[in-house]
Amino acid sequence: METKKPELNAICPGLFDMKLNMMHTSNHAWIDNRKKALHNAKEKEHPVVHDVVELMMIVLDSPSQKRRNKANNIEKLERKMRHNPNHLNTLADLAVLYRNSNLPEKAAIIEEKVDTILKSSDPNDIIKKAISVLEQGYAALFEEYTESGLEAQQRLLKSLQLIKVEQSTAMGQKKDILCQASKYTLDARRLLFQALKCKTHDSFFDKNSSVELLEKGIQCLSNTSYPQEKYYIWTFYYAMACSRMPDIEVATSNKTSISETAVNLFWSVIENLPKDNECVTIYRARSYAYIGHILISTNKPSDAYPKYSSLKNDKRFQTLLSTPISCFQYANNELSDDEVVLSREGMSLWLLYKFGTAKMGEKNIEYLEKAERQLSSSILQNPYLRRFDFSTRMKVYLEMSPLRSFPLDRRKEFLKKALDDGKTSLRQTLSPKDVCKVAEICQRIAKFPKFYLNGPEAVSNNDYLHTALDYLNQCYNAKGQTYFTSFTFGEINFDLGEFRTASEWHKRAFMMSDFKIGNGNIKQLLFSILRLGDESNVYDELINVLTCMARKKKDVEFLPQQVEIAETLKPSLIKKGFLPADQLGDSQYKMSTTHVREYDVKPEILYQRVQTETESVDVQQNWRYDFCIIMSGVISGWIQCFLQHQLSVQMFDSDTIFTGFPGIDDGSCSSLLETTIDGIKKSRKSILVLSKDFLTREWCLLKQIITETLEKRSDFLLIILLEKCDVPSEIDDKHLPYFDFTDEMKIPIEIQHLKLALFEN
Repeated sequence: METKKPELNAICPGLFDMKLNMMHTSNHAWIDNRKKALHNAKEKEHPVVHDVVELMMIVLDSPSQKRRNKANNIEKLERKMRHNPNHLNTLADLAVLYRNSNLPEKAAIIEEKVDTILKSSDPNDIIKKAISVLEQGYAALFEEYTESGLEAQQRLLKSLQLIKVEQSTAMGQKKDILCQASKYTLDARRLLFQALKCKTHDSFFDKNSSVELLEKGIQCLSNTSYPQEKYYIWTFYYAMACSRMPDIEVATSNKTSISETAVNLFWSVIENLPKDNECVTIYRARSYAYIGHILISTNKPSDAYPKYSSLKNDKRFQTLLSTPISCFQYANNELSDDEVVLSREGMSLWLLYKFGTAKMGEKNIEYLEKAERQLSSSILQNPYLRRFDFSTRMKVYLEMSPLRSFPLDRRKEFLKKALDDGKTSLRQTLSPKDVCKVAEICQRIAKFPKFYLNGPEAVSNNDYLHTALDYLNQCYNAKGQTYFTSFTFGEINFDLGEFRTASEWHKRAFMMSDFKIGNGNIKQLLFSILRLGDESNVYDELINVLTCMARKKKDVEFLPQQVEIAETLKPSLIKKGFLPADQLGDSQYKMSTTHVREYDVKPEILYQRVQTETESVDVQQNWRYDFCIIMSGVISGWIQCFLQHQLSVQMFDSDTIFTGFPGIDDGSCSSLLETTIDGIKKSRKSILVLSKDFLTREWCLLKQIITETLEKRSDFLLIILLEKCDVPSEIDDKHLPYFDFTDEMKIPIEIQHLKLALFEN
């Protein structure tokens, strides 16, 4: 069946119209690194990409929008046109600069020329259009999406901090304006955070445009007179774009996985580019290296593991498939000491050591030592461009640090080298995974050589732990929270003796965990709670946490470590008199402190009696508490254990602490209503937690006081939806802040949004 070729009539040539992030950044360090990368590309890569590399350099000069920059860039583009008068991307970018420089007549001439080529069906013009799309794909391939988001987050945070300083001393109308500015900044930061979070969850779409563009251009060049050598150079970049996307498991479909597609494309480059041509040797060598790295990184027991059926009769490829590490021997035979080959080999050797099936032995240690040598050689060639090499070498040193085959002083030296590499990597890109690794390295140095012990007793140097927290705070402010950052926050705070903060971070990590990653976090969470001391509610909190664990892990057998923890807890709980010994049997994980009470008093009569005994609800300015929580008694344990503590603890630098109303005693019908009214009167905000139990039992008692207060204080109420249920019709939820707690993994993010809402007023 013949594949239908994509249409090229709808393309929009030019890099300026692509809205690349490099056009808008003002981070000079990042711009300098990009320029170095582009100069390196022009020096080492095929002339077929030189035009687009020069256009990308011009785009990098555009953020300042100075007249001098525009004039210089116009001159550069006009010079390029004299050598290649029909180059679509050059023409389109020149038209943009003409219009931005108030030269509409010149722009119109260029735009007419572009339009003529776009509408043409001449074979040469079809090639021009395909090249335009391929060059745009190349530009998108080397676009870094995270830096602009990081810069925006940091600037909004600084802006908010400056506003807060001014707000603390302002009075009258100035204070009102600053309050409004603070609110807008918070809203902007929240929206940006949500947008970046969505992009993180669908991160493979970050590079999707480069894959689509390069694929479209490659398809359009097939069956044309375009030279074969240049065609396979572009195929190499298409393969690179595919290799940068995360693999997609397709075990239940007939589709080819993205990693298999990349390998097939790289292999076609090797098969079709001549072996003894210096201009293309770099592409053959790097194709071997990419294939080796992909084969090693995807070699896992899974039905989705690529079968490479299209190459099953290729004996040379099948040999590489059986021993992927040999790919690097072929790559080095093609081109020795190439930075990309060295980098991919170093990464692959680390992966073989870390995730290989061979038992620990001398061969594995040799993998680490060779990985360190190859990565160091790659970094030596281009220290400004090899960020991923710093990151991987950091992990190599970290793996070497506990090996007893090395003397103690050298193992500590490995940790310090790992920390230096981690810091270098983070200066270029603030990767959450690298931040967590740097924090782990700091933790090990702080406790060296007792890095397998936990708690402040094992720590000999707190400075390294504070350094770890600095990086974690910076990452949180820029990128938000993940399971791994939350878990690492908890670990560092535990070693600092900040057990309450540690337990709250481990609670967040538990909420965001799944079956694969959550079990190690459970152990740390329980130990953090136990180290809180003899607080009156510690064991109550412990039982609530255990109940949540049992509910979340109900289909999973407890691991040996968890059984050990449970056995350790038994005597502690019995000794405290919290539970009799006969209650800690097989059902210990299903226990609940919840007591269901029936309310049989008519709410109208009760409300009238309470209103005569209490003051009317008036608007007050001097609140004693920041919030009170209105909820069902059934979930009171969960609310206190998870929500109230989270709002009352400073989780990170610049986080705000809020004081909550002590709580509602639901022991009797009258105290429920009386304390609810008291909490509303004394608190700046009220948080209404909606659940099916609340709507069935408490809502009929509390409806009147809540709706009447809304009439007098329209902004007093915040709504949390704990379960999928209808919001009462008496509440206009469209104009009230609303937080969705129905997805447990998103609760930590929603709690932080709730804190922002509490801070606004």
